[in-house]
Amino acid sequence: MCGRFVQGKAITELQSYFDIKGPPPNFQARYNVAPTQDVAVIVMGPQHREIAVKKWGLIPAWSKAGKAEFATFNARAESVREKPTYARAFQQRRCIVPADGFYEWTGPKGGKIPHLFARVDGAPLALAGLHETWRSKDGTEQVQSFTIVVTTANRWMSFYHDRMPVILAPEAFDLWLNGTPDEAATLMRAAPEDVLKERVVSTLVNNVKNEGPELVA
Repeated sequence: MCGRFVQGKAITELQSYFDIKGPPPNFQARYNVAPTQDVAVIVMGPQHREIAVKKWGLIPAWSKAGKAEFATFNARAESVREKPTYARAFQQRRCIVPADGFYEWTGPKGGKIPHLFARVDGAPLALAGLHETWRSKDGTEQVQSFTIVVTTANRWMSFYHDRMPVILAPEAFDLWLNGTPDEAATLMRAAPEDVLKERVVSTLVNNVKNEGPELVA
């Protein structure tokens, strides 16, 4: 799955790599992003790609209470088109979650070892996501949220975990954001074996309250 990640690259690098237009929102580098926290994601605006800040953990627009009934920080690629929680967002509101890397853990309970997975070429990861806007009936509350789409791990990743986020290649950005649902569905597969690299990082990552560049040192 994908339950923690890093978003530390400068806004200028994200703007250049993802061809972002317009003024960026105010957000800071993060090294231990966890579900329920606000994160920068890339959405398709009226004319061009934009960066927006949204809460990690998708809340469907039809929710009565403004909260999910189960964990929604990941959406399985195999069922995302059918599950009511994600179906409408997949049809109409796909997004890209930029990340320096994501974490997974190995080892026994009480002795978990954190691993950081990043692109071999050092470029930002483009994780496939879905986003949604929930509004209260009286119009006084609004929540912008998103989820990360995950799929079966490739052979290399399966040594660490049986699932991995869907990683988009640069040439697939437009198809994911603007393509038809059938076209976007073709992208929901594991990345090639040679896209990612892995290294062990500080166990400080294990505590979601810890934050800062020393976590990935």
